[in-house]
Amino acid sequence: MADEKQPTKIAAPKSFNKVIISGNVEVTLIQSGNERISYADDNTGNVKVMQYGSELKISSADQGPAKIIVYVKDIYRVQASGDAVVKTEGKLDVKYLQLILKDHAVASINAKTESLYTIIEDHADLKLSGSTNSHSVVMSNTPKLNLDRFAALKTEMSNPTVGATQMALSK
Repeated sequence: MADEKQPTKIAAPKSFNKVIISGNVEVTLIQSGNERISYADDNTGNVKVMQYGSELKISSADQGPAKIIVYVKDIYRVQASGDAVVKTEGKLDVKYLQLILKDHAVASINAKTESLYTIIEDHADLKLSGSTNSHSVVMSNTPKLNLDRFAALKTEMSNPTVGATQMALSK
C-alpha cells in the first residue's frame, strides 16, 4: 500500500557483534549463519537502525513498541536502555557475552557461554536461562535478576554503590 510506513525488510548489516538498543523497541535475537534484520509480523512501530563498524544501534521513539528480529552470528555484547525489551529465540551459543541493561530495559536471554558479564542498573530486569562457566554480575540496588533456569560454575556479584563483592562456586 502507498500509505504503509515501514518496509518489511531492512538492508542486511555486515559483520556486527555488538547490539545497542534504546527507546521503545522489542528485539528478538536469533543465532543464525547469516546476519540480517527484519520487522516482526506484529510490528506497528518504526525503528532506526545504524551500523558503526561492528556495532549495530537500534532505536525507536514511537509511543507503541516497534518489534524487530535480529539474526546474529557471533554476538558478544547486548546493551539495552530506555523501555527496550530484548529476548532470544532459541539459545545463543557464544564464547563470551556481555549484557548491559539500564533504565527500564527488560531482557530474557537463553545462552550457553564460557564467560558471561552482566551489568544491571536502575530498574532493569534480567531473566537468564542456559549455562556458563563464569558469571560476573554488577548490579545496583533496584534491578531484578532471575537465575532460576541458569547454571554457572562460578558466580561473582558486586554492587558499585556499596562496593561489596560476593563470590559463589558450584560443583
